[in-house]
Amino acid sequence: MDRIFLRMMAALAALSMLLLPAVFPGEGSGAVAVAEEAQNPSGAETTKTTKQRLLKSGMKGEDVRWMQERLQELGYYTLEADGVFSADTKNAVKTFQDANGLKADGIAGTKTLTRLYSSEAIPAPQPVDVLAGEWPLLINKEYPVAETFVPANLVTLSEVCDAKLVKIKYAQTQGVAEAVDALIAMLEAAKKDGITNWQISAGYRSYQKQVTTLNAKINTYLERNKDWTKSRARKAALKSVAEPGCSEHHSGLAFDINVPKKSSFLGTPQCTWLHANCWDYGFIIRYQEGKEKLTGFIAEAWHIRYVGVDHARAIRDHGWCLEEYLEAMGALFGQGTEGPTEESEEELSADGDEDELETETFIVDDTM
Repeated sequence: MDRIFLRMMAALAALSMLLLPAVFPGEGSGAVAVAEEAQNPSGAETTKTTKQRLLKSGMKGEDVRWMQERLQELGYYTLEADGVFSADTKNAVKTFQDANGLKADGIAGTKTLTRLYSSEAIPAPQPVDVLAGEWPLLINKEYPVAETFVPANLVTLSEVCDAKLVKIKYAQTQGVAEAVDALIAMLEAAKKDGITNWQISAGYRSYQKQVTTLNAKINTYLERNKDWTKSRARKAALKSVAEPGCSEHHSGLAFDINVPKKSSFLGTPQCTWLHANCWDYGFIIRYQEGKEKLTGFIAEAWHIRYVGVDHARAIRDHGWCLEEYLEAMGALFGQGTEGPTEESEEELSADGDEDELETETFIVDDTM
């Protein structure tokens, strides 16, 4: 009886391994067992298990088609599942990876495929038109965005910006198309005025990316300070990394702009020109000195936010920050902005990564 029982248990264990995705060692090999439901001629459902290779641009095959079909189910891929790993397929994989907290390199290795075929895969969020409203979108500690928030009409800066006009530090940096067009027009005007040598070091940042950035900073503090509690490390991290959901970079309308290979932006010709002229191209200096208790963030001379020309000029002419402008226009629907105004200097944080934190006139180029 004991032998029969043990054999039954072994058979059940073997069956469960066939029905569930299994990970094989080695991200490089991309070997993943994928259970696919199929129908035999009699109409009965069967399950087949196939080891999948690492998938990347230019590859073809049934495993690519299966991946495309799964991406379709989750809402990341809208084209025909033709089994060809095209540029559109790569973009879909990257978007899936980003939304699921994976390295967004567009290569489907073990971690990506395992997550993709699992029940824990996060579906594609519905993009939000961040420029659709009458008033500029407000993102801060009082008005955070949801974990599923993603702006519509994102473009990759390195694909639309002239490398001679501006250096895009990270090739995958994105921004909302209208804001990127305004950014290019502004830098073209600066060039005519003799001001060149610009760099964009940050643009759109997903909620998951912000979570990863914050956790990395917390872990860094814990590693360097063995006697610190996690709560203390988190409080320290939040001085230079915004809480997920509270960063303006989630909007796709904010950019960090600086000078390549320079540790200081304040006082440069680029900074002076930017602060004098950005308003006429629809941008504001989002976090200004003297407004810290209203915005909830320290002053950041390099952080610009697209709101449209009319809004930008009104904000400039009245000397307001975005919170003051929206409150004055009655655009906060009576909710007010009292939360951030009560914060102490110690609770203020930076809307960026740890290396974007500015002290007086010093800023180290970011590492995102």
